[in-house]
Amino acid sequence: MAKRYDILFTLILFLVAIPAQHFEWFALLEDQTLSFRHQLRLAYGDAKKLAVSPEVVVVNTDEAFFKAYKSFPLRRTDIGTMVTNLKALGAKVIAVDMLMDFPSSYNEDPALAKALSDAGNTVLVAQGEFRDGKFAKINYPTTLLDQASASAYTNIQSNSKLITSLSRLRVFPEMTAEKGGWPFAVKAAAMYLGVEPRLDGTTLVLGELRVPLNHEHKLYIDFPPLPTGTRFLSQSAGLSALEFLDISGLDERELAELEYWVKDKIVVLGDTSEVSHDWFDTPVGMVYGVEIIADSISSILKGAPLRGAGPVMDSVAPVVLLLAMLLLSLYLTRPLLRGMFVVALGVGFIVSASALYVHLGVVISMSYGVLALVLSYLLVEFRQYLIERNQKQQIAKTFGQYIPPELVAEMNKTGQQVTVGGESREMTVLFSDVRGFTTISEGLAPQQLTVLMNAFLSPMTHVIHDFRGTIDKYMGDAIMAFWGAPLHDPDHARHAVQAALGMVKKMEELKDDFVARGWKPIKVGIGLNTGIMNVGNMGSDFRMAYTVLGDAVNLGSRVESLTKQYGVNMMVTEYTQAAVPGLISREIDLVRVKGKDTPVRLYEPLGFEGEVDAETVARLSQHLAALAMFREQKWDAARMAFQELHNSDPERVIYKIYLGRIEHFMEEPPGTDWDGVYTHKEKS
Repeated sequence: MAKRYDILFTLILFLVAIPAQHFEWFALLEDQTLSFRHQLRLAYGDAKKLAVSPEVVVVNTDEAFFKAYKSFPLRRTDIGTMVTNLKALGAKVIAVDMLMDFPSSYNEDPALAKALSDAGNTVLVAQGEFRDGKFAKINYPTTLLDQASASAYTNIQSNSKLITSLSRLRVFPEMTAEKGGWPFAVKAAAMYLGVEPRLDGTTLVLGELRVPLNHEHKLYIDFPPLPTGTRFLSQSAGLSALEFLDISGLDERELAELEYWVKDKIVVLGDTSEVSHDWFDTPVGMVYGVEIIADSISSILKGAPLRGAGPVMDSVAPVVLLLAMLLLSLYLTRPLLRGMFVVALGVGFIVSASALYVHLGVVISMSYGVLALVLSYLLVEFRQYLIERNQKQQIAKTFGQYIPPELVAEMNKTGQQVTVGGESREMTVLFSDVRGFTTISEGLAPQQLTVLMNAFLSPMTHVIHDFRGTIDKYMGDAIMAFWGAPLHDPDHARHAVQAALGMVKKMEELKDDFVARGWKPIKVGIGLNTGIMNVGNMGSDFRMAYTVLGDAVNLGSRVESLTKQYGVNMMVTEYTQAAVPGLISREIDLVRVKGKDTPVRLYEPLGFEGEVDAETVARLSQHLAALAMFREQKWDAARMAFQELHNSDPERVIYKIYLGRIEHFMEEPPGTDWDGVYTHKEKS
């Protein structure tokens, strides 16, 4: 665990995510997730519950209004006229979203002030001034207008310092004691309910209505869905200000129709013309300021359909994701599975958070947990990458000198587990030695001898490598190799036999080349054995070597030593013979080698089924029959059989050996308890 820096950083990432989401350090990213979730809410949420509150209506001055009005900007006397007409039509609250903090150049303020005062149910726009995120003061409408109407600030602060994106209405407790210190939407809703707003902790209290805010006194604005083909709320839930500019010539039916739209409602009067540039980025796209006010009032009157999960509940997600990530990094070692689980974990969290937002209106911070999850996953994978890279380098360094590069590449590609410490497993070992090396080397200068040995060892090594063998060591003119490590090889015995046959064949191919160079032809003796061996890096504090040890290894060495006595190029034990189905061999002897009590059968491999000619197969049958008679002490019959074999192949030493043994046993019978085993007293 002390080396698991990825786990340490994972802990840090998720623990940092908790205060980060609490204080909204990365609000821009979180707002993008809010936009994504709100689009889902608009598409799959309850349309009736999402619709803008019927108590709110927008009266706007748009492009069509100013085209008909034939002037810009709107005169304050006409604003007063519209206020008077709206009051006459029964509007309960008239919220004028038009900043008028400078006196009119045409002395229109007295007329507007009288209209506001006579209506008695109006609220004008003020502006809160903030310095370094803290409240400084409020900029009110002109004195005359401010005395005639209530006021409240409309400027909503963006959560991000990089771009302006409005998604939450914030109440500043330190401002509420000031005149006009409530947000414009809160003031309008309070006037509509006929109460004074107040804060109870993080709850906005409007008489009987209690509106929960988050820990920073923020209200999530529940932007409503819009009919297909409309882009702005004013296009579907708004009325043109032209309708209220002059109602003196309207008949009763027309007045009743206008009264239907505004009677007992909050009328938000504002500008939606392009020239005003009064629009802002929100989770549903660009929205005019007057529409944001209307949506905010609607969200308040509906009791805050969107509610923050709260610090405690919001912290649950990072903790759960942290625990899951720790379990994955500790117990899931396969990169693909780990990646799939991380993706499933992230998608599951996103789906869950989105479902809570869409159907229950619960707002859980999403981006912080997902970001911590992604970064921690990348850290885990980066560490794993470094480990695998180091392992590959270690494999190449450790095994590159023993096995062919292709096998090293396979080890790196497959990721098969290899060990450099001691491990017991079934393997096959090969020993080869040059026959008469002392005689061959006589008369050769050291440099010539070096060239000769390279000419011998290089092709032998290539053959061993071709059949997936691992070179253990070169011992002068001798080679020791094994199969089954460092990579597991279920066909280690077959590969070893194929390599041994290939070495014998290669030496025949090299004979003419050696003679042409003035060297004596080389013959090798090869011995193989299969069994349980201990393999790994072994040695001392001064030098280590990747090698094999054990009785099975020693037996392989003894078998190689006996090849000279039996006059064969290679021999294998009965254990190797049994491990290679289809291998056709001549049984050589049943012996006890020096240092061993258990007898072992020795075979001379000739090839595989389909590779050995019929004449040789027939001779092998004769050989087996002769051996059977020999072991049954039928000396006369055995002598005749081996003599016949010797006559047909006089150069084969094994027939001479058995003829000699038969002569000895005929003179000195071994006794009835003889088991047919020949005991070798010497190593070679």
